[in-house]
Amino acid sequence: MIVESRSTIMDIFGLSQKQTEIYAIPIFADLYKHPSINTLSCIYIASKDQDFIIPVNHPDSDIQFTIEQVEGILSKFSYIYVNDKKEFLHAFKWGKQRSRKIIDLNMAGWFVSNKPTDITQITTTAHDFIERRHSSLPRVNTVIPLYKHLEKCRSIKDTTYKQYITKDKQQADSYTRYNEDMLYIFYGIEQAGIYTHKGLEFTQYNPYTSTGRPSNRYGGINYAALNKEDGSRDRFTSRFDSGKMLEFDFDAYHIRLMAEVVGYKFPDTSVHEYLGKQYFDKDKLTEEEYRESKALSFKIIYGGIPKEMREIEFFGKVHDFTRKLWKQFKSEKFITTYLLQRRLHADNLTEMNAPKLFNYYLQALETESNVLILKEVFKVMSGYKSKLVLYTYDSFTFDYDPSDGEQFFTDIKNAMKYPVKGQIGDTYNTLESLVFEHAI
Repeated sequence: MIVESRSTIMDIFGLSQKQTEIYAIPIFADLYKHPSINTLSCIYIASKDQDFIIPVNHPDSDIQFTIEQVEGILSKFSYIYVNDKKEFLHAFKWGKQRSRKIIDLNMAGWFVSNKPTDITQITTTAHDFIERRHSSLPRVNTVIPLYKHLEKCRSIKDTTYKQYITKDKQQADSYTRYNEDMLYIFYGIEQAGIYTHKGLEFTQYNPYTSTGRPSNRYGGINYAALNKEDGSRDRFTSRFDSGKMLEFDFDAYHIRLMAEVVGYKFPDTSVHEYLGKQYFDKDKLTEEEYRESKALSFKIIYGGIPKEMREIEFFGKVHDFTRKLWKQFKSEKFITTYLLQRRLHADNLTEMNAPKLFNYYLQALETESNVLILKEVFKVMSGYKSKLVLYTYDSFTFDYDPSDGEQFFTDIKNAMKYPVKGQIGDTYNTLESLVFEHAI
């Protein structure tokens, strides 16, 4: 049903008295504009038995509803099921309203199979024609009739609605952490935008990878792998008067994480220096030996532990863990992540061997650790004006407002749990070392 009157709205309110959950698909006006700055054209909402299209900015209807009115309808339901939670949060700016139970079905499906649900092929003749011929036009979804949006959304609902929610309690608890923490965190980073001299650019994180380590591409730009040499980082600067770009990156992050997993305690010194002393059998390293130690440590941990390196206690423990992990994978057809207990299924991990599986495990460990750390970082940032604008695996980049003072550096460093190094500069390409107490 297309909502065209207040009486129809009352039907929806009546529906909410009978049911606790609703399914929703926000439909934005522009196909390619980032959802944080897009305009909501209409929204599809459905129960098991009824469905509605509510016009917000669509010329097919003489009656248009405000975002606030739509929020009022949705707020009547205890659970809102969506296909893309981040997109939904952008539509209604609900990032700070964590009490609402917004369930991401794509995340639920990925949790079970390690594969996101592909709904890109679900379409109608009208969508096919208009998007093929006029996809570059602004507000193209306002050209497609409401009843065709209704037709398409019904097909999407039939494909996705509640089919993936796991009944396993452990996995259900794990899913909740991903749904409640991970998606809110990446929404928050996207919402902030990253500033350039031409205005804000927006990133878009995709957590639905084989390991869960998110990719970050939008508008043809891979924000997770911006080139340090070609000057592309120069355009990223601060939105604040006299502001700076500020980056914190973890020291020997993967090695420290694996040390926790295998029960090994590093001393309170540089990990690379500590291991280098064992590599070179020396009490003190030269700068060149330190660089060699760092490169060698990465080569060892990512490429499989050579026999001669297993005599070093830490690497011996990692080698034993890798063998145990591989044995579990072959017998049970899945492995379980260390922190949030998510399963990585063999069906979606092809051409595996023990070192490759270990790397997948390590990427998942890194991501889950970062999610828990970022949750604390966002708590700290609630008292500051600076914004977290970029996440790149072992580093977090901030748009720093000088009015926040140096206490911001200390509070963020402490929230990051592990030793970090700081860099600051006028642009993302001109970062220089930030010296603060106890940095390694």
